[in-house]
Amino acid sequence: MNPIFQIYNLIFYQPVFEILFFFYKHLKDFGLAVIFLTFLIRIILSPLDYKSSKEREKFLKIKEEIEEIEKKFNGERKTKEILNLYKKEKINPFFNLLSLFIQFPVLIALYQVFLRATNQFKPLFLGFLDLSSSNFYLTLAAVFFQGFYLKLNPSKSEKRKNLPLHSQINLLFLPFTFLILIKLPSAISLYFLASYLFLIFQRIFFHV
Repeated sequence: MNPIFQIYNLIFYQPVFEILFFFYKHLKDFGLAVIFLTFLIRIILSPLDYKSSKEREKFLKIKEEIEEIEKKFNGERKTKEILNLYKKEKINPFFNLLSLFIQFPVLIALYQVFLRATNQFKPLFLGFLDLSSSNFYLTLAAVFFQGFYLKLNPSKSEKRKNLPLHSQINLLFLPFTFLILIKLPSAISLYFLASYLFLIFQRIFFHV
């Protein structure tokens, strides 16, 4: 096996599967096992979420200064002035990309684990909802709460127009998210739903 795949299996895939199996064994419900796994993953990723939130808040504080620089300068001078401002305010403009890069293998592992688990376990939620096939209402709920989370402002004082650009773009892609999820086992939609419910709770009560 390729060393990269060996590392991926050791660090991501196998631990995720074993944890899901542990929850399923004790809860006797595949859907509850998915929810508990989701919450555990979100707790582990909370430091990244917190750091991303702080970077976003710092960026919003200097947004007007960046706009002024963009009006005054062009080309390399504009880039240099913006980078100097980032350095002065201790902002890492690439942190969100780094965060996504770190979380990407986790998402791939979850996808693979859910596909395997729905074949090996009894894929029911609350005893009647089959998570091995797509479910319109579960997918719709997942996309709805994703959109709700993306529209939440990091702080009450911020105006809607200050919503980060990546969040505005994500809102435009909600229909595509729905079209993708509706073709997949609804265990993945349940993961998205539980994940965004956790993030909404985190944002409202801890401002993360």
